[in-house]
Amino acid sequence: MIHVSSVTKRIKKQLILSNVSLCMEGIYGLVGPNGAGKTTLMKILAGLTPMDEGQVAIDERSCTKGKYVKAHERIGYLPQDFMVYPNITVEEALDHLALLQGMMDKGERHAAVAEAIQKVNLNGHETKKMSELSGGMRRRVGIAHLLTRKPSILLFDEPTAGLDIEERIRFRHLLKQLGSEHTIVISSHIVEDIEFLCTKIGVLKQGQVLFEGTPSELKSRAEGCVWEYCIHPEELDDLIATREVVQLLEEEDGIHARVFSKNGGTGGRRVAPRLIDGYLAVVRRGEPR
Repeated sequence: MIHVSSVTKRIKKQLILSNVSLCMEGIYGLVGPNGAGKTTLMKILAGLTPMDEGQVAIDERSCTKGKYVKAHERIGYLPQDFMVYPNITVEEALDHLALLQGMMDKGERHAAVAEAIQKVNLNGHETKKMSELSGGMRRRVGIAHLLTRKPSILLFDEPTAGLDIEERIRFRHLLKQLGSEHTIVISSHIVEDIEFLCTKIGVLKQGQVLFEGTPSELKSRAEGCVWEYCIHPEELDDLIATREVVQLLEEEDGIHARVFSKNGGTGGRRVAPRLIDGYLAVVRRGEPR
């Protein structure tokens, strides 16, 4: 469990994080618009960026100002893009990175690398050069690198950014599997990426916490504000021009459009909110809690 208490961070006198307090456990989703301060907070958690004020504690042991430096050894951090040594193979890259981490025994390294490759489903790709891999495969190598030193906490910053639909689905399945053995924090501005993964969610906007709670609690913030219309294709332009359409589904009886609005209007029926609806409700009209 990670406790973030009253963390504040300024960069060149600009306030990036303001009195942020969160309690992260399980598979935790950190969401918010671009520029909300998510990446800065992730770097603070990973020990890569100092905070100006506040405290971070792992299992109640402080990580602030080096008081518990070894706590950061339990954390693995994967940035948005992972690319190392483009002209060597996956196996060679992981072996070299393990050596740089201080794993001097060749047999120990070989076993750790083989175990990590298996966990991230990279079997059969060990001899491919890093430059030959897709973005999703490179991120799997990045996770394998983290797993060789067996951290208990994994931090992923925008893990599906730039991936195609199939790679995003495969990557989400992998994160779900890893969640059974690790505490995972996922930073993303794409709510769909964390909808079926996370057991707890925090919402940041302009460096402030607007919400923290379960997915069900976030959905409830939009209760009564989601409407569905069944329309013909020629009516779509008018609906988009007059309503905030958040989702479109093409069905046999026409286009089903989900609209975020306090008042449904003619022809709409009120429906149960989804996670994206709760997120919009918090971001659009929420105040810092």
